[in-house]
Amino acid sequence: MVTVKGNRAIVDALVQNAVEYIFGICGTSVAGFLSTLGTEESIKYVVTRHERGAGSMADGYARASGKVGVCQMHSGPGTLNGVLSIVDAYRDSSPVVLLAGQVARRYIGRDIFGEANQFAVLEPYTKYRERIGRVQDIPRIINNAFYLAKAGRPGPVMVEMPEDIYDEEGEVETDYPINVDSQSVSPMIVEEATERLIKAEKPVILAGGGVICSNAWEELKTIAEMLQIPVTTTQNGRGCFPEDHPLALGVSGWCGGISIADDALEEADVVLGIGCTFSSLTTYNFSTPIKGDIIQINIDPSVLGVNYHCEYGIVGDAKTVLLEMIRILDSKGAGRKTTAVVEEIEKKKAEWSAIWGADVNSDSVPIKPQRLLRDIQKAIPKKSIVTAGAGLHRLFITAFMQTFYPRTFLGSVNLGSMGFAFPAAIGAKAAKPEEPVVCVVGDGDFMMTLQDLETAVRCGFNVVTIIMNNNSYVAPKMFQRMTFGTDFGSDYTNPDFAKVAENFGACGWTVEKPDEIVDTVKNALNCGKPAIIDVKIDPEAFPPLNLKSSSRLRGIDAEKATSGLR
Repeated sequence: MVTVKGNRAIVDALVQNAVEYIFGICGTSVAGFLSTLGTEESIKYVVTRHERGAGSMADGYARASGKVGVCQMHSGPGTLNGVLSIVDAYRDSSPVVLLAGQVARRYIGRDIFGEANQFAVLEPYTKYRERIGRVQDIPRIINNAFYLAKAGRPGPVMVEMPEDIYDEEGEVETDYPINVDSQSVSPMIVEEATERLIKAEKPVILAGGGVICSNAWEELKTIAEMLQIPVTTTQNGRGCFPEDHPLALGVSGWCGGISIADDALEEADVVLGIGCTFSSLTTYNFSTPIKGDIIQINIDPSVLGVNYHCEYGIVGDAKTVLLEMIRILDSKGAGRKTTAVVEEIEKKKAEWSAIWGADVNSDSVPIKPQRLLRDIQKAIPKKSIVTAGAGLHRLFITAFMQTFYPRTFLGSVNLGSMGFAFPAAIGAKAAKPEEPVVCVVGDGDFMMTLQDLETAVRCGFNVVTIIMNNNSYVAPKMFQRMTFGTDFGSDYTNPDFAKVAENFGACGWTVEKPDEIVDTVKNALNCGKPAIIDVKIDPEAFPPLNLKSSSRLRGIDAEKATSGLR
């Protein structure tokens, strides 16, 4: 036991949890904390320009590294500004610890200046919340926060720090232990599920973000190759299976998924869902008619069989369960040696490309998004981390940019919030400074977090941001056209983004011709600064759709509504 002040105890607990970065904004409720954090050389504090940015930087750091991301916000308006970023982390199961300032303990609940009921606001969107009430509780609270953020299904945890705790003294344990619960997997149900998979005639694997959380991508690949099972992924699962693999089907669902993957789920006699929830995004608001037996593996028992009935519901870590499946397959000498599955996948991909992929070679001006994304893919290394914005452009990114490695595709998937991509790219660059980080984002999305370009420049986070610029919020515009026959309220005017970049101290380019794309992206990667590439894209370009599934989703004739737009 040692006697320390509260601020010192908090910082010591953060050091004990190997925190590298904290992304945050100052304020009176956190001034005492920051005064001590500034003396700790092992933790880098990144001053951001908005709390939304701080939260998304911590989220991007967590997704790219697999570690816990940490953000800090001032009480009341500061924390409320950052709520959206915490909801992003919650919906996409990203481990983030929020250090939220609060007014002095004696004033809590009395509606004084700067106070908000942060617990009530964030209760639905955090795994756990605790307020520091005594200095001696600090090691327990901080250590538990980091454990809970990653334990089971990952997610955000909030620690509230009243401003009068920092200068208070108390005795604390210097090494507070965490009692970790071990979770065993029932071998009987795993064996039964594996037997069903062996006997399947047309199986398919749906791999979600849980595969990445548990570092189970090699085990997934082994299972798929042993049994020659095609693999489709959720948006959160991108990268857990290389999308250039012969068994890769691509992404399922209505946010840029392709019909090959959707059809495979419908036609399968067995669907092995690993670390996924069969979400509304993946299944067109649960309208996908999955007729086959479902084997669902998830560490969170509350999601098993909720959206789709599963014949085999297995509670467990994806890596642990897949290793047991591989052991069973080895013991039985099970495996398939056939190229018929691969040949069928190649044929269907060629048919899809013939319908939707013609514009990847287009020389037209304004630039077709398909051509832009194909050329970005050509210009960046395969291990580059790509963050994607929210909006219609996301559908183009999913369809025309492949992901090859885990933790290299980051986006606000299940919430679909604008304003995530750019700050998440900064957080990813902090986590992986040796890897190229490219943010591909719409103009409307980028304008919501433009201010943190100053953060990137000041801190040397050399992120390349490619803006798909069409001067409008195109997703609601297209939906309004298809549904109501009008497109009111979606258009605006943008600044010269290249000049804006230069005014911030970054590099800036404007691209208007397709043959400029590759060289500009390469120059941006090598410029030694954060970079902005403003690409003028065709505002009438329409992304690939599974017309049959989209019609089920929206209750409209998608074929008729999109005629002439492809």
